[in-house]
Amino acid sequence: MQAAKHEHWSSGFTFLLAAVGSAVGLGNIWRFPYVVAENGGGAFVLIYLAIVFVFGVPLLMSELMIGRTAQKPPVSALKSFGESKAQKLWNILGWSYVLVPLGILTFYSVVAGWTLDYAIGMMIGSFNDLQDGESAKIFQDLQDSPATQIFWMTLAVGITVGIVARGLKSGLEKTVEILMPALFVILIVLVLYASITGEFLKSVAFLFEPDFSKITPELVLMAAGQAFFSLSLGSGAIMVYGSYLTKDISIPKMAVGVACADTFVALLAGFAIFPIVFAFGVDHAGGPGLVFVTLPIVFNDMGGIGQVFGVLFFLLLAFAAVTSTISLLEPMVAQLSEQGSFKRARAAIYTGAGFWFVGIFVALSSNILKDVHPLGFLPLFAGMNIEAVINFLAANVFMLLNGLLVAIFVGWSIRRSVTLEEMGLGDSMIFKTWFLLVRFIVPLGVGFIFYDVVF
Repeated sequence: MQAAKHEHWSSGFTFLLAAVGSAVGLGNIWRFPYVVAENGGGAFVLIYLAIVFVFGVPLLMSELMIGRTAQKPPVSALKSFGESKAQKLWNILGWSYVLVPLGILTFYSVVAGWTLDYAIGMMIGSFNDLQDGESAKIFQDLQDSPATQIFWMTLAVGITVGIVARGLKSGLEKTVEILMPALFVILIVLVLYASITGEFLKSVAFLFEPDFSKITPELVLMAAGQAFFSLSLGSGAIMVYGSYLTKDISIPKMAVGVACADTFVALLAGFAIFPIVFAFGVDHAGGPGLVFVTLPIVFNDMGGIGQVFGVLFFLLLAFAAVTSTISLLEPMVAQLSEQGSFKRARAAIYTGAGFWFVGIFVALSSNILKDVHPLGFLPLFAGMNIEAVINFLAANVFMLLNGLLVAIFVGWSIRRSVTLEEMGLGDSMIFKTWFLLVRFIVPLGVGFIFYDVVF
């Protein structure tokens, strides 16, 4: 079968929308607030910001450079830089870059299904006139129902596969051009409302006044995992999106733009949620169910306007989910279609069916399979169900490991002359700083975080 033609973004701005859409997803709006709340507030935010700009930006530049230089998806890209003694390792890394996002999709699509369920529930008034304990019961009933979870997960997978199957121009570009502006508008409206009616100053203090006594190796690992998860590092999305870049677009500018936009949205999500949570005196450390249990109560207490903002909030979550799921499916689909294994539509369907099947076990891990602990014989995974194991391995192990290895690849395996040309910075202090970071600081820092907690 003939390999599919490699496409390119219509413009740098379109790429930025897509890359920010990949980064700005449930990781920012659903995961960031509850992880911050569970890990010490300002202390976590401080470590998170340091990792984003010391590790995240250099790795964003590295992944974009590999993709654009090769003009190929991850597996083919890492093979295209020539043979070396470690080439087998780089081949494995390439496959890790297309398989890890499928692992993330198995639980991401389940949560995306929750957002669709809640968005429609808010529209039809399912959360009006909530009594004590009803919000928690609604969320628990959703998790306890295998059929309901699988239905919404299947719908989320279908939307993702349908968009990716249409290709770069008709699928990904058109989707992000519509959803990303809508996402930003909704988020800003929610932040403005929260700042007027909620405990805004208390939220500022919570997010930016660090308690250094709370900084532990576990907190650093969680911050690193959140930074990588939020920026889509080590997941193949940034690398494959970089392969669609033309040579006239600045990689450093795009990397900094993505990191700044992603961090800005993560903080905005905190300012949209915490002022309202603090104002209504509810538990801000509510875990993964924070936005699905706590916020419906808050929206209900607001009266009629609460339903409007509830619909807006869960639409925001649904939009964020879609812009991320399409970026996670794209690496494998691009790899299969461009190497000539399948046409794009068939590659999207087959790949979608694969992670949908595994996703069933994730959906069942909160009900039928909730007492199944697949790696419970290992102390690190004691008590973790199927979803928790996949989540931990993908976000806190393999994404970090991929980032560590790609830094070594760029810093030590690719010729310096190639990186010098691709970055377009000349032999400047900015280039030398980036090269120092990617060659020494990032591998050592990520390696230390990875080793200290995992081992």
